Amino acid sequence: MRHALFLISLCFPFFAWGQGVFQLRGKKPLTFKFELINNIILIPVTINGVTFSFLLDTGVKETILFANTRDSLYLHNQNKIRFQGIGSEGGIDGILSTGNLVEIEEIAVDSLHSIYVIQADDLDISSDVGVAINGILGSHFFHSFPIKVDYIKKRLTLYPSGYDYSGEVRKYENTQIEIERHRPYIEAELLFRDKWLTSKMLVDMGNTDAAMVFPFRIEQFEVSEPYVEEYIGRGFSGVIHGKRNRIKKIAIENFEIRYPIVAYPDSSAVFERKLAVNRVGSIGSQILQRFHLLIDYQKELLYLRKNKNFNKPFVVNMAGMDVRHDGMEWSKQLVRVKQSRNDDPMQPQNKGVTINFDNHNVQYKFVLKPLYRVSGIRKDSPAQKAGVRVGDLLISINGHSIGGLTLERVMQRLQSKHGDHVKLILERQGELIDVRFELVDPIPYHEI
Repeated sequence: MRHALFLISLCFPFFAWGQGVFQLRGKKPLTFKFELINNIILIPVTINGVTFSFLLDTGVKETILFANTRDSLYLHNQNKIRFQGIGSEGGIDGILSTGNLVEIEEIAVDSLHSIYVIQADDLDISSDVGVAINGILGSHFFHSFPIKVDYIKKRLTLYPSGYDYSGEVRKYENTQIEIERHRPYIEAELLFRDKWLTSKMLVDMGNTDAAMVFPFRIEQFEVSEPYVEEYIGRGFSGVIHGKRNRIKKIAIENFEIRYPIVAYPDSSAVFERKLAVNRVGSIGSQILQRFHLLIDYQKELLYLRKNKNFNKPFVVNMAGMDVRHDGMEWSKQLVRVKQSRNDDPMQPQNKGVTINFDNHNVQYKFVLKPLYRVSGIRKDSPAQKAGVRVGDLLISINGHSIGGLTLERVMQRLQSKHGDHVKLILERQGELIDVRFELVDPIPYHEI
């Protein structure tokens, strides 16, 4: 999936509230697992005793909680506040809550944590990702201690402040980071056609693209063909569209990433005055996850080492259709069960409504299955030419029921390989529709 999920980068120009600092429970490095879904890191965050799933994001300063997850949570010291972001001039209303107890896997704790609650339905990123995301853990977490990210083993390691980790990064290269407004920036080299451009780039773990560039920040710049115009992400001002293409290279120190896909948001969707001075764009998670990395805000250093993903090609949505999670539905299935003498009818796998049929047991099994709906169609794409419409409900893809797939797996099948054939069964206004098309790479490598 190719979504620079949102352009938030919250700003608080009129005041600043004190934020606590996370403390490790122990004097040694501590490691825990994370989920990697659609190129973003999700970790469990416990707030005042209630555990949620949060997106880990260096591109956002504060800790953000989405308002629709507050039902079972008590927040301390609540005050109304107005949020602003690079995607909106007016901002939106929300709540600031101070003095909260926040824990990360029972190994890192902040007892005076400030939480910003966004009351905005249009920031529903869970539907874009296909799993529940209750909030965002921002740069305050990274300010507390050095953090190593292993994208292959899906592990985060937190180091106590002052800990000597030099032995663990002997084979890494390091690059200087500049901390500005609590966010990390690096200097990268971008090769557009035959011209290198030295660029100030935000290190943005919450951006699911490989890179994002603001065209209006580069003098006399035009996005080179071939490119596609499509949905880029979501911001305070609503849906953000723009362009995507491949460029020849992005270089960070001695690492050269070939043919990355770059997103260019429309200038109308970005409030330029809220961007950092001289910022050209962002390095997103599709590049970051090609490295083992350690980020140390105190020393202002980013350590990088190639992992096995480094040379994987960057893929694009070749079908040209965006798909969103659209809720769940109960599905009833008949399951024929062979019962042995040792089966315990009180075990979960043996519970249900069971009937006898020809000396066999037949069990009704009720399961919740996801619904996926087409949310956007790229102009002149294979999906559009085949007749797919916004609002169509996906029933099956290449003979596989959609209910058994995650949104990530669905999107992988729509961007797998140039020339692959796709067969979809769609539901539209109660009727089933058979659609077939061939995947086409709209921004092929050889045309750069």
